[in-house]
Amino acid sequence: MGDMQQYLEGINFPADREEVASGAESNGAPQDFVDQIGNAAQDRFNGPQEVLQAVGGG
Repeated sequence: MGDMQQYLEGINFPADREEVASGAESNGAPQDFVDQIGNAAQDRFNGPQEVLQAVGGG
């Protein structure tokens, strides 16, 4: 799951779901990872660890 965290680099947390998905996409994340973020139940993330937990990687 360590490689997933690289897709979250440069995102200023806390950030809303759309910001995180967009940032991950800009960092070259696979589309399914971007979609998982976009479909997460959480509207706002306080840090990368929360994102990874929301997509099942934490």
